Amino acid sequence: MTSPSSARRRLAKSGTVASPGNRNHPHGSVVSGARKGHPMQINRRAAALSLAALTATMSLAACGSNDSASADGGYDIALIPGVANDAYYGSVACGVKSVADDSGARVEVQAPKSFSPTDQIPLLEAVIAKSPDAIIIAPTDSKALYAPLKRAVDRGIKVVLVDTTLDDPSIAEAEVTSDNVEAGKVAAKTMADLLGGRAGSVLTVNLTAGVTTTDQRERGFADAIKAVTGVKYLGQQYTDNSVQKAASVVSATLASNTDLAGIFSTAAFNTEGAVSALKSAGASDKVTIVGFNANPPGVEQIRNGEVAAQVVLKPYDEGIEAARQAINALQDKEVTKKVTTGALVATAKNLGSAEVKKYLYSFDCPTA
Repeated sequence: MTSPSSARRRLAKSGTVASPGNRNHPHGSVVSGARKGHPMQINRRAAALSLAALTATMSLAACGSNDSASADGGYDIALIPGVANDAYYGSVACGVKSVADDSGARVEVQAPKSFSPTDQIPLLEAVIAKSPDAIIIAPTDSKALYAPLKRAVDRGIKVVLVDTTLDDPSIAEAEVTSDNVEAGKVAAKTMADLLGGRAGSVLTVNLTAGVTTTDQRERGFADAIKAVTGVKYLGQQYTDNSVQKAASVVSATLASNTDLAGIFSTAAFNTEGAVSALKSAGASDKVTIVGFNANPPGVEQIRNGEVAAQVVLKPYDEGIEAARQAINALQDKEVTKKVTTGALVATAKNLGSAEVKKYLYSFDCPTA
């Protein structure tokens, strides 16, 4: 664990691995090297969040009954991200912790090893058994997580949804998400600006039907790109979030649409496949890619010129708002039922700016 005087709080090491369990994960690659079975508590006295803070097997031994705050006056909050070792959720955790530090709350993180209800629900059940004061969770399935979260609410635990939500979010105190439709429109405007009036076809490579976040991104993109003069929108093709299938889709589209000018990718693995296909076809300089990933690999794609732009969400802000609403609910203060956060665009020109650097997905928590 790093020193209290460290300028940054380290959540995890860099490096990536494509996990088969994360096929429908909307944010991107996951970080390898996590140590399993290591418990980690995040509290106002902690100087750092270690690699183990986002592993799948952390304990919640510190969480006690939710009938009252703990002996030192702080609340116990359980954070359950969508998947372990993903920098997007690292940023969410940093935002949660920043509010917890100020309020004297303690945060325990339990993250499933894959973005799936099969892995997330058992962790949630274990958390509920420990009766924390509140649970902040990114549901991995909009239907399957409803019943266990309803059980948590019935036990008096405050529930806040972050990043992803439920088909019926009424049981939650609040839901804090990105506006993915608007972010899709931002991607379309970015594509139009990068094309600079050039005529041609534009394709979207998407995950699979029914993933709310990426469906919304495509909808926003489609609505906006269709209004751009000279652009023929080819619609979307699904890839099951497979690098290989994305590459195949892009290769086939290149062959049948010689005027292909742009590709919008709704998630990281699709972008990786698109980059690979363009390289193989010698078309990297002819086709503009706008992606949706500010994890370290996505940033590197900008730096090396493989991707022209990445839409950047604001998971740090999501974490802040989720923790605020949870604590407001615990203190019987006014709660904002639905909070949405914005998006910005990272390019080679602005990658080093303070505004963009603030929102690049990271396990490093900024200090005051």
